[in-house]
Amino acid sequence: MIRAAICDDEPTILDYLHEHISLEFKHQYADIHIDKYTSGKDFLNAHKGEPFDVVFLDIDMPEISGFEIAGHINDISDALIVFVTLHDELVYSSLKFRPFRFIRKAYLDNELPETLESIITETAKRNLDSKFVFQTKSGEAFVDLNNVIYIEIYGHWLRVCLKDGEPLECYGSLTSFERELEKLDFVRTHKSFLVNCKYIFSIEKNQVVLDNKTTIPLSRYKVDAVKTKFKKIIRSTL
Repeated sequence: MIRAAICDDEPTILDYLHEHISLEFKHQYADIHIDKYTSGKDFLNAHKGEPFDVVFLDIDMPEISGFEIAGHINDISDALIVFVTLHDELVYSSLKFRPFRFIRKAYLDNELPETLESIITETAKRNLDSKFVFQTKSGEAFVDLNNVIYIEIYGHWLRVCLKDGEPLECYGSLTSFERELEKLDFVRTHKSFLVNCKYIFSIEKNQVVLDNKTTIPLSRYKVDAVKTKFKKIIRSTL
């Protein structure tokens, strides 16, 4: 369950965000509980008692500004902060508070859906144990997913290629791994390959090139999906 808070002194914005966030999480089969606040001080009192996972925060708030609130949030938690504002010119000033996203109120319909999808992905990463269990010939191997470059079908086995260390041969179904890792940075490029997007250097007509110059087949049926996921990963790191 993700605990989220919306802090905005405009009731119409509060209701809009509450409705659309709830619908998107329901659509993604993700559980969320949302509290609404029109007072920054009331929000901070609640956050200090039990920190929220995600905070949608107006910058232009009475009594205490959204930037001041964000500073307090960063002092006591690692909550994802999403600034929601009418003031486009404040985007650069907001960066020192390490916001997860910056949404303009005039473009809520366009900018909110991608933000919510990214939040679902990020919270899934945070909730995932840093070690993933692979069943090998010699028993269970606990591997950090950040160290996995790609997984391929290798005869009757799956071969897990690692950034550091020798490849692992493991039992399992590539389709099952795809389902488990779909909300993370992995993407199916071909019927026989599941690739960690963070290691993709470029996408070409019929292959992807990895940082280590390895080339992975790219099915023509997967091109659009791979490009879309890769672009999202790139945007999230900017």
